[in-house]
Amino acid sequence: MKILLKKLMTLAWVTTVLGGFAAYGQGFDEGNWQLSDEGAEFIDYLERPSLRLNGGVAEFTGATFKNGIIEFDVAMEDKRGFAGVYFRWNDNSAEYFYLRAHMSGKPDANQYTPRFNGLAGWQLYHSERFSTPTQYKFNQWIPVKLVVKDNKMDVYIDSETPSLHIDNLMGPSAAGGVRFGGARQNFHFSNIRIKHDDSVETVGAAPERKALPENLIKSFQVASLPIAATAVEAQARLDPSLLAGQVWQTLKVDESGAANLARVSGRTREVNTLLVRKTLRADVAKTVRLQYGFSDRVTVFLNGQAIAHGDDTYQTRDYRHLGTVGLYDSVFLPLRTGDNEVVFAVTEGFGGWAIKAAMDPVENVSIH
Repeated sequence: MKILLKKLMTLAWVTTVLGGFAAYGQGFDEGNWQLSDEGAEFIDYLERPSLRLNGGVAEFTGATFKNGIIEFDVAMEDKRGFAGVYFRWNDNSAEYFYLRAHMSGKPDANQYTPRFNGLAGWQLYHSERFSTPTQYKFNQWIPVKLVVKDNKMDVYIDSETPSLHIDNLMGPSAAGGVRFGGARQNFHFSNIRIKHDDSVETVGAAPERKALPENLIKSFQVASLPIAATAVEAQARLDPSLLAGQVWQTLKVDESGAANLARVSGRTREVNTLLVRKTLRADVAKTVRLQYGFSDRVTVFLNGQAIAHGDDTYQTRDYRHLGTVGLYDSVFLPLRTGDNEVVFAVTEGFGGWAIKAAMDPVENVSIH
């Protein structure tokens, strides 16, 4: 029966060439798709051949995608769940747009986020520039269309005009793979069409980008090799050996005001902490206030001595706590005369790996 279903799907979905670009009407067969071992299968749903995803992923293997149109219909239930599409997939980095079924009608009913080294950053990109309050229809097919051109994207969700416009795609710019994913409930995808076309144009407009605070620190030095959180958390001093042999690179903040540390490295469950440093030069000894934000946990060291620790992990404070990144914490730094090294040991758990900081101008103190 399963083999027969695949053959019927293949007959129903064909590959054509339209207007000078490839338009892939994907047959749901093993020649076009690679499915995860679990949580992904081809079944009939709502009188259509469909791809069911629940904790699984499906990768289209027929072509790469940079600019063009990705269209699909999705059906979902009125309960908690996440489903969407990754595109320009390269080495576990990609652009990602997904729907939150359980947030229908709310500001975060969906979201765009870049993915770097296997880590999405929804805790960093959490405003009307990245999400739109869509009211979903459940247990029926919802048409979704992404029009992608260079660093811009129009998102249509059951609409004739863009529901959301992204004017600053931050993930890989090169052509890459296309993957669909769904979790927490059964999501069904049908009528998938992927058209690579460099001539497409976007027509939407994004909300105005908010100006970054004038006192925001615009870049950090980030160590390239992650370490285990246990090496720094609950430690009174920073072990100098953790700094030895590190290659440091400058990482600028993006429009969120935070440095997305996933750009530097991925992580494992145990090796999940990056060291981030900044130098404060004081002409005279004095105490200064530094604001900072992080995801998900941080230990702050000044000249090797631990002076603060925080945990902002998703749902740690209450079940609604999202762990989004902002300048919500402060620490007072007793600076000595000369150079003072501030090291943030930032640990990632889920939802984004980031650091941000700000300091008002202080006489006789400079940031390097």
